[in-house]
Amino acid sequence: MVQETDLVIVGGGPAGLTAAIYAVRMGLNTVVFEAEAVGGVALTAKEIANYPGFVSITGPELMDKMKAQAEHCGANIILDTVTTIDKAEMIVNTSKDRWKTKAIIIATGSKRRKLGLPNERELEGTGLSYCAMCDAPLHRGKVVGLVGGGNTAAHDAIYLAGVARKVFLIHEEEKLDVDDALANQVLSHNEVVPMFNSKIDEVITKHESIRKLVIRNQNTDETSEIRVKALFVAIGEDPFKLATLIGVKTDPSGSIIVNNNQETNIEGIYAAGDVTGGIKQIGTAVGEGIVAAQKAGYYIKRKIRMSKTE
Repeated sequence: MVQETDLVIVGGGPAGLTAAIYAVRMGLNTVVFEAEAVGGVALTAKEIANYPGFVSITGPELMDKMKAQAEHCGANIILDTVTTIDKAEMIVNTSKDRWKTKAIIIATGSKRRKLGLPNERELEGTGLSYCAMCDAPLHRGKVVGLVGGGNTAAHDAIYLAGVARKVFLIHEEEKLDVDDALANQVLSHNEVVPMFNSKIDEVITKHESIRKLVIRNQNTDETSEIRVKALFVAIGEDPFKLATLIGVKTDPSGSIIVNNNQETNIEGIYAAGDVTGGIKQIGTAVGEGIVAAQKAGYYIKRKIRMSKTE
């Protein structure tokens, strides 16, 4: 049995919930599918101090408010995993149901790659962060660690150098995996202390806060301890594979390519939030969610008008 709706939103984070609010207010029957927890990666934020309207609010509190507003407006939020999408028939298959829709908004966020530590999930909220721009102000004037060697890590290092007292830059390779100009810019900051050919063996906590990192030099196999107050991870992201399977174009990092209307290369399929790359902030995701919902709404209403004249 195939159920019908006007709009399917894949992902229940800030972009998806905002899109749902705007879509329902446009009169669209809207279903939001979230595979894990409504709120997405924002749920891990202990404090958000840069979202307009709130001097300080936790991630779970802000996401609860967004979810409540979306449901109050009339959005149907379902905890279920989208397994496949038939772009020709615009049918979204989940682990439980099939939904025929007129348009789709992909708002699955970005899944940051993990370090692979056995207690990594427990470390979230103790000073471990996958977003330097989001959480660096919480550690102003402190000593922090940063893992990674690509473009994201390089830009994070520069940003952290202007906030933290010292930044230990930990990378498994002999040098940064960026062009020479960017590498020189990173290493010109006195606050940045490079630790190449190194990886983290252990993160030591005390009173539910990160205190030390055990670093192993891969050339000598020797270990050392460094004291830090936070650890930032910038080792890449895992793309939303379902998008590429249906032919949605992505850039080399796996982010979905959209135009100013949040349209992908496939008619009727839009994307918003972290999944599109760019500045990964809740405010950015909200803005993209608004645009995606409005443009999808105009597209859907145009399709409805055309079907009535046929």
